[in-house]
Amino acid sequence: MAREKKVIFEEMSMVEDTPDDLVMEIFSEAFWPDHPLGRPILGTRKSVARFRREHLAAYFDAVYRPDNILIAAAGHLEHEALAALVDRHFAGVGRRGRAPAGLPRTRARPPATACRTVTRSKRELEQVHLCLGARAYPQAHPDRYALYLLNTVLGGSMSSRLFQNVREKRGLAYSISSGVTAYSDSGSLTVYAATRLESAPEVVRLTLAEIRRLRDEPLSEEELRRAKDHVTGGLLLSLEGSNARMNHLARQELYLGRQLPTPELIAAIEAVSAEDVRRVARELFGGRLAAAVLGNLDGWRPRAAELTP
Repeated sequence: MAREKKVIFEEMSMVEDTPDDLVMEIFSEAFWPDHPLGRPILGTRKSVARFRREHLAAYFDAVYRPDNILIAAAGHLEHEALAALVDRHFAGVGRRGRAPAGLPRTRARPPATACRTVTRSKRELEQVHLCLGARAYPQAHPDRYALYLLNTVLGGSMSSRLFQNVREKRGLAYSISSGVTAYSDSGSLTVYAATRLESAPEVVRLTLAEIRRLRDEPLSEEELRRAKDHVTGGLLLSLEGSNARMNHLARQELYLGRQLPTPELIAAIEAVSAEDVRRVARELFGGRLAAAVLGNLDGWRPRAAELTP
């Protein structure tokens, strides 16, 4: 157990030395306060130091049970042979045990989110790392395809508005992108940027300007077509390997309870209209954004008014 704790502590130190990961961790903690989604995946030094072998064993017995396990496979196999193999090797899994104290329970309501600004000064950093975000949809939401297209247009590719207008045309950011994080009952859309301190206010201003454009102006047919082609192409490429297909099957079963054929997914993407994207932008960007800022800030922090589209 001591060796495993040492490995985790080393990984915690690596996160502290990786500012793009660290600023996202700071953002999540503030965005989902007092909720497991806001806690660091690696835990904290205090929580990990409290672990005991009996705690892990009790947790394993309580959680790793047949009715809690999904097995997915892809590749050159036969279902009947795989099912027999699983039956043989998993027959002893799921001994009845008592759940350890503090075991997470199913929550009846989605977690609350908080739109506030948090900063952390780290003087040794040459760049300011920004994370701006808003509440988004959970995995199975019917508007998820419109959200994917919105994200692609905003900052989800090298041809996106943020990448082209902030990085390529103006050279204000070393990197800038947006991404969607979706869970079973909640989600977020975030924009990440790394820039100079003197450029940070302008990067924030231009990001909010692009968000307002998405909310107030419909996409052109050409831009919508490019976004659909990008999302569809990424989907098809992501399913080329057996490992990727296996994970895809598992996610669909866990979040949707069924398998969606690839033609059905592509049809759902194609069915999204420019007005659908605009409607989603209006819903997600109706209030101020949450923000996390990391770096040698010299007292700078974006004001609430600067984070309101």
